[in-house]
Amino acid sequence: MTAPVEPTSPSELFTPFLPTTYNIPIEGDTMMTFLNQHFANSADVINDKKIGTYVQAAENFNGNTFYYDSTKVTRNGYQVLARIPSWIPQTLTLTTIPQYPIRNVNPQFIISHVWGSASLPCSAVGAGDGDYFSFYGSGNAKIQFTMSDVAIIITTNGTTAGYQGFIFIEYIRAGV
Repeated sequence: MTAPVEPTSPSELFTPFLPTTYNIPIEGDTMMTFLNQHFANSADVINDKKIGTYVQAAENFNGNTFYYDSTKVTRNGYQVLARIPSWIPQTLTLTTIPQYPIRNVNPQFIISHVWGSASLPCSAVGAGDGDYFSFYGSGNAKIQFTMSDVAIIITTNGTTAGYQGFIFIEYIRAGV
């Protein structure tokens, strides 16, 4: 029996799928190990779907399934995040790793939800001069971003260079 292979990246920790059938061993010790492992797998999948898993440099299934238009094709939802070390005006390309590892951006690629956050760390412990704000694509005076099929352009009001944060993107791909 070989030892299980440890995941090499956080995105390998999560898969939203569980098998529909099992061959449960009859022997007591083997059955107990089997049941413990599969109950833990079920909890991991259910908890991750409920809580959400976001990984930089890897797109993940988010557990969402979309049915729309007259074809009623099942379309899967994905999610990815990008850490922004400084909110200076910049252009981020969707297909450039590690910022946005969204592959195969095509007409079937549809953004379903985009949001973000930015925080300014305190200058010293107890200084109380930190700041935080969150935003959608627009609606915050400090920052906004626009998105084309291959790039996100971040526009700031010039006061956010010391801020750092994240952009979260949820999107839909063509179904099968």
